[in-house]
Parts: sequence; C-alpha cells; structure tokens
Amino acid sequence: MHAWEAIQKSVDYVEEHIKEELAIEELAQVSYLSLYYFQKLFSRLVGKTVNEYIKARRVANAKPLLRSTDQRIADIAFEYGFNSHETFTKAFKEIYGVTPEAYRKSKLLLTDFLKPDLSIYYTLVDEGVPLMVDDMVLEVNQLTIKETEYYTGVSKQIDSSEMNGVGVNTLIDLWDEFHEKKETIPNLLKDGVAIDYFTTAETPGKVLYFVGGSSDDSQVEGFKQIKLDPGAFYVCTFEAENFTYLVEDALYKANNYFFETWLKRHGVEMENMAPFLIQKYVNVTDDPKIEIWIKPIK
Repeated sequence: MHAWEAIQKSVDYVEEHIKEELAIEELAQVSYLSLYYFQKLFSRLVGKTVNEYIKARRVANAKPLLRSTDQRIADIAFEYGFNSHETFTKAFKEIYGVTPEAYRKSKLLLTDFLKPDLSIYYTLVDEGVPLMVDDMVLEVNQLTIKETEYYTGVSKQIDSSEMNGVGVNTLIDLWDEFHEKKETIPNLLKDGVAIDYFTTAETPGKVLYFVGGSSDDSQVEGFKQIKLDPGAFYVCTFEAENFTYLVEDALYKANNYFFETWLKRHGVEMENMAPFLIQKYVNVTDDPKIEIWIKPIK
C-alpha cells in the first residue's frame, strides 16, 4: 500500500464518522500505520495536523445547517462534536474569519478546506485519457486556437491570496456584477461562453481578475475587453454531475491536479507559461463542464 492510500483511508473514515468522537490512535489503526508515522504522513500529505483537519471538516459539514435550518447554533455545534456554542464559534471564526451568527445573517460565500482525494496528486494520465476521481472526470489535451477570441466584461485587482484561500470568497462579487450588467453589453455573442481570467498586475502581490463573455472585437465604453490570440494551449477539461459541485469542489481540485501534478510531471513549470489563466464555463446546466486554459511559451 502506498503512503497516500493509507492516509486516504483515514481521511475517508473521518468523513464517514464526522459526528462521532475520533481518536488519533483509532485513525492510525484504520491506516495500518504506527501512531508516529501516521501523524507525520498525515500532516505532510493533507497539509494540516490530524486534529486541525478534523476540526476544519466538522465546521465545513456543519456550515450548511446555518443557512438551511433554524436549528440553534449550540445544537449544530453539539451535533458535530463541539462541546459548546463558544468552541464552535471560535473554530468557525478561526477558519472563515466570520462568526457563525454573522454568516447565517449574511449572503457571504465561504470557501472550505475540502476533503482531499489524494489519488489526484499521484495519478498521471496521458493526453486525451480521462481520469475519474472524486465524483468528477477530467482530461488534459493540447488544443490550438486558429482565430483570435474576444471577451468583454468587468474586472478588478485582487490580492493573489484571494485566488485559493479558505474563508470569505470575494471573487463571486465580480461574477454578480457581470450577471447584473450582462444585458447592457451590446457586443456579447449569443450562446457564447462565460470565462474568468487571471493575470499578474503591475502592483506586486496583486492579480487582475476578469469575468466576461464571448464577444466581437468592438470596444464597449465602461467595460474591459481581453483577447485570446491564436496558438497552442494546454487545456484541462473537467465535468461533474451538478454545477454547484463543479465550481465549489471540482474546480479547486482540478486546478491542483493540472498545475501541481500533470504540468509539472510533463516539465511545464510556471516560467514556461504565458502569465495568464483562463477558465471557460463551457456548460453550466446539463452535463456541466469547465475548461482551464494555459499557454506554454517554450
């Protein structure tokens, strides 16, 4: 058994028993590892200590109840293994930066620390070979654009940490702005795809974030336009059964696989890519699908 397979057993076990009392010794036995090596490997592969991970996943599993039910926060806390309202509130704020009371009253979108599927970091597929993992299918191909593509929409400058951090998701605000203004953008193509686009900003530590849709090449006052020039691209396509899972879980995991596993093992590092990333929302209804596009420069 590979080390990641042993730790995956414990990760799966935690999720299956998330409302129960969990001891590190019990999880080590599930993984068939000594207590010492279990804790060492868990932290290395998951990125959190065992207790930090259990707390994060309990909070993440409890969070939907704050919006979908009228249960008292203390009752939700007890249901997910917290011994008081106060300890749950402290853990919630530590992870998300807001209290559960504030989250319940707001429309904030919070990004979770997800249950990992460690196989995604250790499985390498050839181009054009689908990989089925964690309720999604992904595939990497090289595609060529023959004619310039244009997109028109809205943009803002963000901190680079906002791209993948756990906590309040500020990127959704730009999507809301685009959807509110979409009907006023005259050059958008009917049935065109929506995209988001990241590129480095002139200010250190900042990223230019753009949300828009397929358009013609005409300029529209008050809106930003970007273009995708002809050339060869690496494209990671991934699909899931529903759009919510696609954008909340699969998007994060597909990006990790594409950049941290597939591209690196094919010798494509950040310095070998043009300084932008495009995510095309190819289908958002039946058979939802997203494509991640990067342009190699060597």
